[in-house]
Amino acid sequence: MTEKLSPPWLQELLDAAEETEQQRVIEFNKIKADQALAAIAVLESKIDDVNHTADVEIRLMEEWNMNEVGKLQKQIAWLAFNLEKYLQTTGEKTLTLAHGKILLRMGRDKVEVVDMERFMTIGQRLGLIRVTPAKTEPDLVAIASYTKLNGKPPAGVMLTPGQPKFSYKTKGIDDVHNKRDNDQQAEAGASARQTDQANAA
Repeated sequence: MTEKLSPPWLQELLDAAEETEQQRVIEFNKIKADQALAAIAVLESKIDDVNHTADVEIRLMEEWNMNEVGKLQKQIAWLAFNLEKYLQTTGEKTLTLAHGKILLRMGRDKVEVVDMERFMTIGQRLGLIRVTPAKTEPDLVAIASYTKLNGKPPAGVMLTPGQPKFSYKTKGIDDVHNKRDNDQQAEAGASARQTDQANAA
């Protein structure tokens, strides 16, 4: 796209506007004032062009970022899925490896009031209701405790048993290298001390 050539008087004003260090004052009359407004309009148009270009670039970078991160997250999910399957075959709950840990923990049971009318009748009697100003609602923490204590939920409540939750913790590549460097320094220090002790003897 070719840039439109400005008339000489407009180009003079635009060039003058760039000389901000000198801050020279232009003597204005009505014609010069009108020309200054025309120069401002051109500069505002250039700002719009710059903003438009930046918006296009930002959108491109955001799309690229989402695509690249999406691909990497899919790979992580696939590897995590396989790690979970592997941990299940070992019978272990935690496995500590050089680059991190893989863990399998039992999730909490989830209680959900599915029949409010049935529950409210018995919930009040069992002290499983929480009263807040202008609001009466089931106390899910109390219901969960009651269910655990009695082995079954009260009427109108559905229990979803907790499921094992898989998680992992990684050590960054830098962490592994730093640990190795620290170990090597410690070994070097120990060797130097042994040499000093041998020489002293």
